[in-house]
Amino acid sequence: MALSDYAGQTLESGGETIVRVAPHRLWRPGDERIEPCAYSGEHIDLSEKHLLVVLERDGVRERLYFQDEASLSAWVEQKS
Repeated sequence: MALSDYAGQTLESGGETIVRVAPHRLWRPGDERIEPCAYSGEHIDLSEKHLLVVLERDGVRERLYFQDEASLSAWVEQKS
């Protein structure tokens, strides 16, 4: 599935809508930022390639990070 195909999907379990999915890499010299993968909980170094997902619920947006499309797909399946 193309990453753009995820946009607009509403997740039944929480009422969130996927606004955007994009390949991402946070590059800030000397700054290491670690976030958990929203699916597996494994740590993602945001300076390495990963996926950024923007969710919206009740007008509030939240950023989630995924290791790859396989983890995003499994997470969406789990939430639907």
